[in-house]
Amino acid sequence: MKYRRLAAIAAALFTASGCFAAFFASAAEMSELIDVSSFVIHDENFVHLSKGTYLRDVSYLFDEQDKAPTSPDNMNVGSEVLKATSKANWTPNQQTEYGAASFYMDMGANYVITAIAFLDTNGTPVWTVSDGEPFSWHAIAEQKMDYYNSWRVIKLDKPEPTRYLHFSSDYCDSGVSELAIYGYKKSELTAAQISKTAPKEPLYPISGNETPAGNRVGFNAFIDDPMTAMMSAGTVREYHNFSWMLDSDCKVKFTQGTWGDMDSYYKSLHDRGINVIPCIQGGSTAVSGGTKANEIPVAAGADTLDPKSYAVHAQTMYQIAARYGRNKDIDAKSLNITDAQEAKTGLGYLTAVENSNEPNKSWAGKANYFTPYELAAMCSADYDGHEGTIPNAGVHTADPSFKLAMGGLVGYSTMIQYLDEMKLWFDYNRSDGRFAVDIINVHIGADSPNIEESSLCETIAQLRGWMDKNAPDTELWISEFEVPMSDCEVEGVDAHDDENYQLRYAQRVARTYLCALENNSVDYITKFQLRDEGEGVYYNSGLVTQKGKWDKKLAWYYLSCMRNVLADSVWSDKTAGEGYQVNTFRSIGDGSRLVKCANTLNGSADGEYEISAEGRRYAYLTVPEMGIAEGRTSMLTIENGKVKVGLSETPIYITLTDELESYTNGRNMQLRSSAVSLTRDKSGEVCDLSAAPTDGTLNQFYRMFDEPSSMPDPVYGNASGLKAPETNANKSGITGYVFFDKPCIFNGFAVYDTFGTGGISVYDANTDKLLWRSDLGSYMSRSVTLTADSAPTDCLKIVKEGGDLNELAFYGYAAPALSWDADSDGRVDFFDQILIRKSLVSDDGRYSIADLVGITKFLLGA
Repeated sequence: MKYRRLAAIAAALFTASGCFAAFFASAAEMSELIDVSSFVIHDENFVHLSKGTYLRDVSYLFDEQDKAPTSPDNMNVGSEVLKATSKANWTPNQQTEYGAASFYMDMGANYVITAIAFLDTNGTPVWTVSDGEPFSWHAIAEQKMDYYNSWRVIKLDKPEPTRYLHFSSDYCDSGVSELAIYGYKKSELTAAQISKTAPKEPLYPISGNETPAGNRVGFNAFIDDPMTAMMSAGTVREYHNFSWMLDSDCKVKFTQGTWGDMDSYYKSLHDRGINVIPCIQGGSTAVSGGTKANEIPVAAGADTLDPKSYAVHAQTMYQIAARYGRNKDIDAKSLNITDAQEAKTGLGYLTAVENSNEPNKSWAGKANYFTPYELAAMCSADYDGHEGTIPNAGVHTADPSFKLAMGGLVGYSTMIQYLDEMKLWFDYNRSDGRFAVDIINVHIGADSPNIEESSLCETIAQLRGWMDKNAPDTELWISEFEVPMSDCEVEGVDAHDDENYQLRYAQRVARTYLCALENNSVDYITKFQLRDEGEGVYYNSGLVTQKGKWDKKLAWYYLSCMRNVLADSVWSDKTAGEGYQVNTFRSIGDGSRLVKCANTLNGSADGEYEISAEGRRYAYLTVPEMGIAEGRTSMLTIENGKVKVGLSETPIYITLTDELESYTNGRNMQLRSSAVSLTRDKSGEVCDLSAAPTDGTLNQFYRMFDEPSSMPDPVYGNASGLKAPETNANKSGITGYVFFDKPCIFNGFAVYDTFGTGGISVYDANTDKLLWRSDLGSYMSRSVTLTADSAPTDCLKIVKEGGDLNELAFYGYAAPALSWDADSDGRVDFFDQILIRKSLVSDDGRYSIADLVGITKFLLGA
């Protein structure tokens, strides 16, 4: 009996436990007001949303959840609570051309949604609610909002678990000021769901590349800017209209008439070690039809969310990468170029291309504004032909190492959200889910004159943090920035050319570059822009004056100095003292050579500071200086392991090494000859250029060198104020010789061209090696060419074939001395070293720092 009684009790307990389990399971699935505070909730139509606008983003729908009905079965919250609840409706946009107001909600788990309540305030917009997955939404409810300042509820029949919800209103003013969502959490995300939105490893990794700091800094430029203006950049962002590249049949052309030879432009930059990234901006009527092209490059009526709609654009990206990338193994049948173009592949001039400019600009109408989803669709096509579904399309299809930069985004307040929604498109529209961009590109800058304490560094850190989490191994490019100058301006007074204004401008430009270089967070930073606009709000934003003048401002020299000093270094660390900062850069490779960039901060007193030499034996100071592109360099004395330098808000550079280094202050100065003759051995008449020669042919030759002050000095010097040379050399078939007092290294040539075409060539007279040639194809203008350093020579041979010119100028610097026997005693010893050092101190021009370095190494047996 006792055992039967125990068995009955056990059975009862078992039955009860099952009921308890069912009870608790049921309780866990009870519908209640869901806390949405941890959910990701994003407006999809946020083109005009930003700080300080009258528009209201989606957060307004969830900002008073404590006043919402607690149960879907009772919408009565009481008159006082209802009265106290804001009636400020969710209104993200008031321009219908941008589409419906909509937002999505990622709940981060699977929820069963049983009901949704709306605080319906005014109007009669129709709302649609959907579940499912992004871009495959399933409508679960539709409601016309025709109540007035009262709560209403939609109860859902047979709801299914969902991670996402989507809401849209067919009118700009949604008519709703608060939402309440009811239901319960069903489960955590599955492994497949987590994988769907997890960051993906890139197909084409780009990390591990130590780009020198000097190559990261630069500016925006155009194809018609001269090299003497662009030479200060490490990276050039070239504005290039998409419409220039297509003929009426959408075949690609790389030469735009007589002014835009892309091959020679990119080659000249590449040969000078300047990285160039073309910004292929705007649309083309060859694609869209009509008379005016919209920025979104699709045919009229095409689906802008379909990557295939961007086929012509993506195929143009393929042609650019095929021609200018490094892959020479390109199928000739895939080239779609005009008959006038020579087929070329794998030239190696470019490493990246940008596919638009400010795609999220809000001021030019919807036809010129990309939603995040539209830009993602175009990027997917431009990246790899949307995973190969578009033939001969995408940069990576042509060259796996080539990089795609997305168009530079504006408006930081919504920038992260824009990137979030691009990623959402990639997650659900690419089978690999990859963020199909290699370079994330933004337009940001400092928001206060104190660059280091502005929001810029924090903004960069936030962007880099987002990239590390969501798009690992992508690069960051600030492709446009400007510096705040309001504190240097006076209302009603144009002070832009004032010396103090230009100094402050140059200092802030340089310190913005340094801010971006910190922590190696920014891979490229290019200023808006090289040249002044000439008019409008940006008329004075250039580093040089407007087109046709290109006079260098102080900021141009600050950038050029930075680029030169940091040419083989990467950022290492930063230290700060009382009122000053020091950024340290180490040489790529063994890191033994250090460059310390130091400056005071806004408002700090200028003065002398001690900087550690880090145990190095030699120290050199380089200071940016108007008129010397590479800055002025001098040796510093190291005392007690430190150097003393004067600091101001101008960044200066202290190079620390264990080896003596040579330097030249002014590598592109005008080199004036001492004599000219028609014979190499001077057996004929020799003219010392003090007066015209008597020989008629030599007189024609002399005319090419009789007005040297009419040519820029140095080669990149300002020319707008120079007087035009007057004497004309028009005789053809002249060969003459130009003599110099000492051997020189030549790296630039300039001609003032007048009438006709012909030819003039310059040779090293000692080796007969061609150094430069011109076809004299210009008209009444100066043509300047930069070349690689020549071998030292004291004589040039000039061959004038035909055409007229008024002046010829040579540029470079004096070569190191041929002999270090300074005291002429027949041997080189430490006494000669002392004399060479004294020569440098007295600046008598006999010797250079290269001679001191050379004799020191010789005496040490190095």
